[in-house]
Amino acid sequence: MRDLGQGFLGRAGSAINYFFRDREIILRSDGQIRYFTLTRRLQLSLVVGWFLIAGWVGFATVGYVKQFSLIEAKNQAIWRSQASYRELLDQVSDYQLSIVSITRDLKETQAHLRRLFDQNETLKHTLYSTETELKLTQVERDRITTGRHALRDQFELLGKEVRRMTSKNNALESHIGNLRGHLENVQAEKAEIAAERRAMGDRLWRLSNDLQGSIMRGEQLEATIGSLRSDLRNAMISKGSIAVENDTLRARVANLETSLAEEANQHRAQLEAISERALKNIHTLEKVLTRTGLDLQNLAPLPKGTIMGQGGPFVPYHPDMRPTEDVDTLEAEIQVNIDRWAQLRDLVATVPLIAPIETGYVSSRFGRRKDPITKRWAMHKGLDMSAPYKTPVLSTAPGTVVFAGRRGYYGRTIDVQHENGLMTRYAHLYRIKVKRGQKVDLGETIGLLGSSGRSTGPHVHYEIRHLGKALNPRKFLRATRNVQ
Repeated sequence: MRDLGQGFLGRAGSAINYFFRDREIILRSDGQIRYFTLTRRLQLSLVVGWFLIAGWVGFATVGYVKQFSLIEAKNQAIWRSQASYRELLDQVSDYQLSIVSITRDLKETQAHLRRLFDQNETLKHTLYSTETELKLTQVERDRITTGRHALRDQFELLGKEVRRMTSKNNALESHIGNLRGHLENVQAEKAEIAAERRAMGDRLWRLSNDLQGSIMRGEQLEATIGSLRSDLRNAMISKGSIAVENDTLRARVANLETSLAEEANQHRAQLEAISERALKNIHTLEKVLTRTGLDLQNLAPLPKGTIMGQGGPFVPYHPDMRPTEDVDTLEAEIQVNIDRWAQLRDLVATVPLIAPIETGYVSSRFGRRKDPITKRWAMHKGLDMSAPYKTPVLSTAPGTVVFAGRRGYYGRTIDVQHENGLMTRYAHLYRIKVKRGQKVDLGETIGLLGSSGRSTGPHVHYEIRHLGKALNPRKFLRATRNVQ
């Protein structure tokens, strides 16, 4: 298994090396050709970045779909709330109709009870009159009995009257019996009326309770409807706020995307400007160093793999045909240019590019000339610059004094050793102001102009040597001309 894993990893590494090989992009502009290297690591970074961007887009799409689903679910909930609200309105209408019917029944029951109460009052008056008649009949019987005892003697005379009175009495008794039966019937009806009244009272109490319960249920329904209305209002407000928030978020995303694109374009433009500026500075410094006659390739070699060759057929170029450069590529190009510029800047800082005196003129040039004393042709390995006596002589570059004293025909001489094998010599001085081993800076006064040694007048003999070979100082002085 371990061998299989190692074999798979080896094949995967071979595939990656095959598909992501080092590639070069050749860019031609303004008659110049530039080479940009796409390393394997940069290509892998671009592929991984592309996958990350695609994943982020997919994640944002899924989030948007989920948010849309949530909004749709909330809309469904709002619709269900509206349907429930309509059902509650229908139920409230049904309850109102039932309450109206119950009220009508209660009115009918109240009218029936009022009729029964009137009948009860009529029966009470009838019973009272019957009782009055019964009392009168009892009095009359007592009077007849008394008259019977009183008229016992006249019984015979009054027999007919007695029989008549007896029959009348029997008739009265039957009438009283009838009245008693009728009274019992009235009492039974009164009991029935009382029972019916109690039943009606119970029914009225139940109806009152039902009415009270209906009123309470109606109040609860009204409270429920109010809460549902409030919830519906809140849901509508929430829906509106969610819609506004979604619109705000969409606008904000659009603004952010626009700002990001603008910032990316600005960043790319700034990187291009920095790259062009660094490239101009590189060309300027390379031009300065090339004018001095120094071997630039040895003093400041290019990074390994950089190609400096140029050429090929002429192909017209239009700015719209310029390929779009990736930010990472521009940053890599800028880093290369900045490194090159820093290398050349440090080199230029060590090269003597200024004159050893601030004011004066060249009295004798470098190269073949007639000797001012013997008038014979001779080789002059320096530059003579004349100026007033005791004019300050300046160090033309930072370095270390390696000689300070008299040197044969040179008279009072100062030799300053600089970096990269460069050395400057200042001869025929009036006075030396530095010592051997002393560090000097650019523009520092190291002596005074004079005419010591083999000289015909006050001047400074100025030499520049590289690895012991004399170079023309005039090229160094002219190297910075017309260069900012």
